[in-house]
Amino acid sequence: MSELQTEQRVRVLLVDDDRDDYLLTRELFAGMDTRRYEMDWVPDYHSALKSIERNEHDVYLLDYRTGGTDGLELLREAVAKSSKEPAILLAGQGEHALDVDALQAGAVDYLDKGRLDVATLDRSICHALQRKRDQQAFEQREQQRTGELSRSGPQLRQLTAEMSESDRSKNEFLAMLGHELRNPLAPMRNCLQILQLQAHDADAVRAAAKVMERQVGQMTRLVDDLQEINRITRGKIELHRERVDLPALVNQVVEAAEAQVQCLDHDVNVASPWEPLYVNADPTRLAQIIANLLNNACKFTQKSGFISLSVEQEGEHAVIQVRDNGIGIAAEHLPRVFDMFMQTDTSLERSASGLGMGLTLVKNLVEMHGGTVEARSAGTGKGSEFTVRLPVFVEQRMAPRAAAAASRSTTLPRRILVVDDNQDAASSLATLLKLAGHETHTAYDGMEALLAAAAFRPDVALLDIGLPSLNGFEVARQIRAQPWGKSTVLIALTGWGQDEDRLSSGEAGFDGHLIKPADFSALQKLLAGLAAR
Repeated sequence: MSELQTEQRVRVLLVDDDRDDYLLTRELFAGMDTRRYEMDWVPDYHSALKSIERNEHDVYLLDYRTGGTDGLELLREAVAKSSKEPAILLAGQGEHALDVDALQAGAVDYLDKGRLDVATLDRSICHALQRKRDQQAFEQREQQRTGELSRSGPQLRQLTAEMSESDRSKNEFLAMLGHELRNPLAPMRNCLQILQLQAHDADAVRAAAKVMERQVGQMTRLVDDLQEINRITRGKIELHRERVDLPALVNQVVEAAEAQVQCLDHDVNVASPWEPLYVNADPTRLAQIIANLLNNACKFTQKSGFISLSVEQEGEHAVIQVRDNGIGIAAEHLPRVFDMFMQTDTSLERSASGLGMGLTLVKNLVEMHGGTVEARSAGTGKGSEFTVRLPVFVEQRMAPRAAAAASRSTTLPRRILVVDDNQDAASSLATLLKLAGHETHTAYDGMEALLAAAAFRPDVALLDIGLPSLNGFEVARQIRAQPWGKSTVLIALTGWGQDEDRLSSGEAGFDGHLIKPADFSALQKLLAGLAAR
């Protein structure tokens, strides 16, 4: 059923020089509500531009390849002529990387011709018309606000300009987020095809598995960064401070980044004092600060570049400096380089992937430690320098931390119940656990989990939190209420990873809390650590 909320016929202009594509699109419109849609077709750039100038249509469908020009060029020309009608870009095979450029040029959506169907086209047009209505309402509000601001003085006008810039940066960030999350999906889908076609070729299976592992890791890091930003901005991160030897920690971070450095053939020089230089810090968060700065230098320095990382003491501060001879930072971008949503390069030709949140995390974490961070650059192509200053640890009366590391125990075969409403996730994890020597059983909703637990009597239960019929918290409480359930090890395996989520799982009776997608080796370590229960 169409989502259109108007009784007027919607006039759609298709710009496509391929008659076969036109006929296919016309068939799609025939399958839609013909009382609502009327489609016109022009096969070339100049006819399309004339029609756009006459403002005869409500929505434009623009083929990316139209004769000697492309849909983006036509879109930019239409915007330049003050056309306010929404446009949807149609992309063919091999043109899937156009999403960011299309959104920046003014398109409200872009569609893959090879996967176009009635529902997708109808939904996209409805979305485009709703965007138009929203934009018109926004412009009316802006006109009213501008009138008010003209009477309120330059200070409020400056505030509006800053809000508008923030909104623009946010929209660019969201476009880049979609692009970055989509990137790993292509090789993962290709690898699935390889596994289906060459399941008996051990070398091909291993190669495909390695690619999928890398891409899953990339997506996991993106989601982790998003969650970190959310936790920091909401003040939900708690630092676990201790006396940290900064030079030793820097060496550990550099060693962990060795693979990335070697891949890009960078020359990394590390200069730090031989004697310890202590700071009062959370070692995990401090390592994250250094790793993000080093990763930033690696990404934005051309291959075979030079990077230096130095540590020294200046008075009462420990100073960390990361310098590179990379692409540098333009003067107009330097004051905002640590801002949320800030991307100095959002073009398709940008040299590095990522969402640009690393520096935002660095600034917030440094300030949580009572320090400062500063960025310097002589301009584009002239390298960058980031300087972190942290207070030196001066209190020498800190009690030594208890050596509470539990002795490593061998994971014994166990009866494990896996509960997840995503059946693929549950069955694949159960398979891995079987390969590790465990006996497993699966369930896909809360009530089924309770029945399975009563019959299977598991040693360990891995429970998703967001379950149908009965959520994971309630399942855990009811298992704990049973005599046989008091000794069962309950581990929450969920996409919810905020501090309050961990607190809630502990209150519900869980022994552990893992964030999806959990690394299997981490799960095995957790099982081994709980072996003595």
